[in-house]
Amino acid sequence: MAGQLAIDFGNSYTVAAYWRQASRQAETLYVPGITRPMPGSTKGVYAAPSCIAYGTAAEDCLVGQEVIESGQTEGVFQDLQFAVVTGKLVYSMAGGRWLSNQDMAKDYVAAIISRAGQTLGLSGEAVLAFTVPLAACNSLPAWRRYRRWLTGAVRQAGFNRLELVEEPWAAAWGAGMKVKPGDKYIVVRLSAEFMEAAMVLAASQSGDGSNERHIRVVSYSSGWLANEEEFGFQPPQELAALIRQVLRQAGLLGYTAASLAGIVVTGSAVKIDMLAVVYELFAGIPIYDKQSLAATACGAAVLTAGVDGSGYLRHSYGLRYLTADGYQYREVVSQGLFYPSDGFVAEFTIKASYDGQQEFAVLIYRMEEQCMNEDNPLLLRTRKPAGKGQAVITVRGSLDGAGQLVVTAYELVSGDVIAHNIAAAKLV
Repeated sequence: MAGQLAIDFGNSYTVAAYWRQASRQAETLYVPGITRPMPGSTKGVYAAPSCIAYGTAAEDCLVGQEVIESGQTEGVFQDLQFAVVTGKLVYSMAGGRWLSNQDMAKDYVAAIISRAGQTLGLSGEAVLAFTVPLAACNSLPAWRRYRRWLTGAVRQAGFNRLELVEEPWAAAWGAGMKVKPGDKYIVVRLSAEFMEAAMVLAASQSGDGSNERHIRVVSYSSGWLANEEEFGFQPPQELAALIRQVLRQAGLLGYTAASLAGIVVTGSAVKIDMLAVVYELFAGIPIYDKQSLAATACGAAVLTAGVDGSGYLRHSYGLRYLTADGYQYREVVSQGLFYPSDGFVAEFTIKASYDGQQEFAVLIYRMEEQCMNEDNPLLLRTRKPAGKGQAVITVRGSLDGAGQLVVTAYELVSGDVIAHNIAAAKLV
C-alpha cells in the first residue's frame, strides 16, 4: 500500500519515515543498527549517516550508523547522493573489486530499503516512496538519470514498485505548509557541507511527459560550505548571497519576493545563525522550519499515504458503459486536477438499464484499466422505479484532501438528495 515507507536520501543523512495509522501522523523510522537519534532534533527523529564501508567482499558492507560504530576508517565512502545527482563516475577499489561511486550509492540505498522494509514487515509488492533531490528537480536529464538509478536500487533490494515525490513538494507539506496551485515559495536546504535554495511554482507538469511532477523550479542556486576558520568563510553571509541570487534569477522572469506564499527550511545542519538570515530576508512572509531534518521524509510519507494531503491526480478516471460494440469509457475526472478541489470537478447523469430499476451502482475506473471501487461500489437508490433509458440521477463530485472522489447525488424526478458528500472512490 502506498505510503508504507518513504525515504529521503540525503548527502549527509538518510531519513526513513512511515505513516502511523494509530497516531494518524508520519513518523521517522528507527532501523536497528543503522539509524540513530539525532541530537538537537525533535524527540524521536532518527537518521542514518549516508556512508558505506566494504569488507573483503563487495557484498560484505556496513551502512549508516554501523560504519560509525565500527570505527573503520579505510574503505569508507561518502558523498553518495552527489555522485548520483551530478552523474560523475569515480571508481574506487571496494570489497576486492572496482566499484563506481554510483554503484556504492546503489548498494547503500538498497541496504537501507532492505533493512527498513524488514523493520516494517513489508512485502516485495509494497510501494516505496522516494524523494527526488532539489538539484534533480531543476533538470529534466538529472531527474531521468536519478529515476533510472533509483529504480535499480529498489530492485536490488527486492522491491518492484516505486513512487517519486519532489523534495520541495514533500518538504513543504512535512513542514506544515499546505501548497496550492499557483503558489510560489522558496525552499532552503542546509547540510553540513552544502547549501542550496530554489524558488518553486506549484503547477502541473504533465506537459513534459511525466505525471510525477508537482512543481516547477523557477530559479536555483547552490554552494559548498567551506571551513570557516581556515578560509574566513562566513556561512550566514554566503547563505544570504545564495538566496539573493535565487531572487535575482526569479526577478528576471517576473517573480518577486512579494508574491511568495512561504519559505521552507530543511536539512541536517539548520543552525540558529542560518535561520536568522532567512527570517531577516523574508520578514512578514510565513517561514516553515518545523522538524527540518525529518520534514521531507515525513511529508513524502503523508502525501503518498493519501491522507489529508494535497496533490495532483496522476491519472484520468471515468465511467464504463456497455454499447453494441462493447464497453466504452467516459472520462469524468481529468489527470492533473489538484486536490482538494474548490467545489465540484465532475458531473454526470445516470440512466436506467432496464425497466423497473431503482438501484444503481457507481463504479469508477482508471480509464480503460482497473476499477477503483469494485470491492465497495457506491449504491444509489431512487424512490420510484425508472424505465429503460430514462435519466434518473445527477451526480456531482469533488476531490477531498485524501484524493477521494466525494459525490452528492440528486434524483431527477423528485429533486431529492439521495447521497450527500459520500466518498465514492479513492483516486490516489
